[in-house]
Amino acid sequence: MRSFVFERTLPGTNEVFGPNGAPRPVYEPVFQKLEETGPERWVENLRRAHGLLLKEQYAFGIREGDKTHPTDWFPRVVPAADWERLEKGLVQRMLAINEFLRRLEAGKEEVVPEEVIETSILYDPTLPNRFGEVPVRQVAFDVVATESERGDQTGGWEYRVLEENAKMPVGLAAMTRRRKMSREVFFPDSLSSLPVRPLDGWLGRLGDSLRASSPKGHEATLAVVSSGPGDQFYLDHHIYAKEMGAILAETKDLTFDRDGYLVYEPTGRRIDVVYERVDEDTLYAELPELIDCHVEGRVHVLFAPNSEVVDDKGVEAFVPQMIRTYLGEEPLIQNAKTWSLAVPEDHRYVMEHFGELVVKSRGGYGGKEVMIGPEETEESVERFRRMVERNPVEYIAQETIDFSTHVLCEAVPANGGFTLRDSYADYRVLALAPDLVDPSVVEIVPGALTRVAAPGSHLTNISSGGKMKDTWVIER
Repeated sequence: MRSFVFERTLPGTNEVFGPNGAPRPVYEPVFQKLEETGPERWVENLRRAHGLLLKEQYAFGIREGDKTHPTDWFPRVVPAADWERLEKGLVQRMLAINEFLRRLEAGKEEVVPEEVIETSILYDPTLPNRFGEVPVRQVAFDVVATESERGDQTGGWEYRVLEENAKMPVGLAAMTRRRKMSREVFFPDSLSSLPVRPLDGWLGRLGDSLRASSPKGHEATLAVVSSGPGDQFYLDHHIYAKEMGAILAETKDLTFDRDGYLVYEPTGRRIDVVYERVDEDTLYAELPELIDCHVEGRVHVLFAPNSEVVDDKGVEAFVPQMIRTYLGEEPLIQNAKTWSLAVPEDHRYVMEHFGELVVKSRGGYGGKEVMIGPEETEESVERFRRMVERNPVEYIAQETIDFSTHVLCEAVPANGGFTLRDSYADYRVLALAPDLVDPSVVEIVPGALTRVAAPGSHLTNISSGGKMKDTWVIER
């Protein structure tokens, strides 16, 4: 191990190196391959992988900008026992979320306080709801790991859900491309020797799940609606459309026929299911008839109006209670401790401990409108406090968690080795509801988009300077 230098600077437990600085056993095949490769060839592999991803981008006709996403190619490895606990807990949450939306549509919701729903910017009580038997077909869960007292080869982990994302969950296209490069460029032997659960076919499975929202099922015409070339995920939109056999459209390509059905104008084809990858304000501003078209059942918009209320971080705080009330079970995965500023006693506590907490906009995403108190200057904390005080009900606060760290890998050809720096990392795990009518059928994609933060930061979002990683889930 003389060719590897691990720089530990953060308090979170590292998943790759144990307390004594030695690599954990599950990572031995990764280190063997890295040592065999050496720093010079690793740098060549970095260029090759980037070139292959750019080649795919250009093949889709996207010539401007680099849409390939920043990536650290040292993988995250998850043993089967750890993944099994995580998987069961997320299935439980998916079932509770869908039951919450069904009850909300029926006017029978009893878990989330009225003041939280009424103050949500993601819920408009003037709009009619049409969620259906399976209200959300895809949810991305942002999860972090903390060390537990259980001992196994990775140290044993407990999981905390930081956020749910049912509105525009991203990750699967990027996951498959990270895996493709791991398999073809960086770690072909390591992947087979561990062995790792494959991601082959899961983009097609996502397409099946989305089409299941239409009575036509597999025969439904699916459209991926994109905001266009300016979107940082525009390459992903092309990948989704190709792999799912869907139409890729911008809102300018869509219109309504004389019977009120949504139509892809270049071909005149009717669309049954809309998988929107565009901000909903833009979508409904440019296609105002879409809401009625959805409510009246002529099209199904995947992220239906008001269904995104489950993305409200003030609502997300009540998911454990939804599990207890609706499923009669104890949550297998807990939230980070959360306070809603729409609740008076929570508001008082948060304002008294403001600089100690993570404070977030309830409807924000991508690391926007987030303050991590201990990482901010006193001036920044006070500036954020003033913003919160202008509209406190729009914010929640969470405890600061020193969750697990992974590594950022840098080849150092001059020294003949590699430097590995610890960095906070989360999981983005995707749950699918693929059955036409049965919401109890939930599938978890057997992998995750790991996101690692910039050194010293807790913010793992790509837009906040984070990087992506391939995540290897080990077979039993």
